[in-house]
Amino acid sequence: MLQGQMKKALKIVNHVSDIDGKHDITTDIKKKLKEKHPKAAELKQSAITDKPEIKTERVIFENITQDDITSTTKNSSGSGGPTQIDMDTWKEMICSKSYGTHSKMLADETATLAKRLATDTIPHDYISTLLACRLVPLKKKDNGIRPVGVGECQSQTKVNASLDQ
Repeated sequence: MLQGQMKKALKIVNHVSDIDGKHDITTDIKKKLKEKHPKAAELKQSAITDKPEIKTERVIFENITQDDITSTTKNSSGSGGPTQIDMDTWKEMICSKSYGTHSKMLADETATLAKRLATDTIPHDYISTLLACRLVPLKKKDNGIRPVGVGECQSQTKVNASLDQ
């Protein structure tokens, strides 16, 4: 699952657990998923405002470029989360010459977003969609449901490598 290969993960899970595939999304399955999902608690401002702000050295992230995004995208794989845009689609959009300058513009904007996420304090409401996940209803052998959250595609970037140094 962490590598975005859901079919392979399900094969492994099917052999070592009570999981027997994936449910189709029906009204009944949606209802059961909602029953299993806990109600959201009221946000406590103290949980997000009473902590000292940690300043990040901007210089570490300022070198993220369009080329970094393009090369990282070429070497990434994964299934889609809430948007259901998988890494193959991202590769097509960012690395393909079919889109001309639009691919470069998307890579450049993605680099800008990565720098901003790494260095700025952004209100949760602005990025809540990025932090969301898609709920996948796995089918138990007794026809029960095991909900699994799948986030958006993730990959190792040069940023992670630079932090290790």
